[in-house]
Amino acid sequence: MITEKSRAFSVRRGTLARIARELSGFGEGLVVVHGGGSFGHPVAKRYGLAEGFRDRRQLRGLAETHMAMVRLNSEVVRALVSSGIPAVSVQPSACMTTRDGRIARAELSPLRRMLSLGLVPVLFGDVVPDERRGFSILSGDQIVAFLAVRLRAKRVVVGVDVDGIFTADPRRNRDAELLGRVTPADLQRMRFSSPEVDVTGGMAAKLRELFYPASRGIHVEIVNATRPGVLARAIRGESNLGTVVSSG
Repeated sequence: MITEKSRAFSVRRGTLARIARELSGFGEGLVVVHGGGSFGHPVAKRYGLAEGFRDRRQLRGLAETHMAMVRLNSEVVRALVSSGIPAVSVQPSACMTTRDGRIARAELSPLRRMLSLGLVPVLFGDVVPDERRGFSILSGDQIVAFLAVRLRAKRVVVGVDVDGIFTADPRRNRDAELLGRVTPADLQRMRFSSPEVDVTGGMAAKLRELFYPASRGIHVEIVNATRPGVLARAIRGESNLGTVVSSG
């Protein structure tokens, strides 16, 4: 949503600035997580990082991918601070480790302290140490789901560039239907078309992560954040703006 996925290292600064202005209307208790877009995914794919550590050449790829994500994160934090939000970057690879690609350990005390002070932590998809694979790509979606449960979030709002979850890719299929609510059973009848450079699994993987906080009673909704005002309305508690993610 905030990058042009077809162009490497391309930021939609106008969209990012508008989203930052929308978020500036909220007080404490906000956590922001963003994905890799055209920054992390192309580099990670070039070095085959999704498969874990195989040879030392990948270490340069890990460093380049992380550096690309830090660049994007800096753009996000800069936009938020410019809108008056006390945003602080939190690097997942410095506080989280995975086991076979799933979060196994996380040091959240600094993040909790930031929230208690009224700061807004900003995390991002990253390449993190993995207990079995050497390293793993940790998606922003998995981070969202994990933090929502651990921090006992009231709601999770996921901003994308379409109106929600459809039965097929709405850009390629005119018959695609928007779903007001989606459950694990609905995945069987959906036809997702993920960009080749998305090394974290695309929309299907996003949903599988989001079913977790939904199963814990957290309201989870996917909305079109390219539409002005929709993201802010969803965070305030207005529902049925996109697709509600339900565990069943």
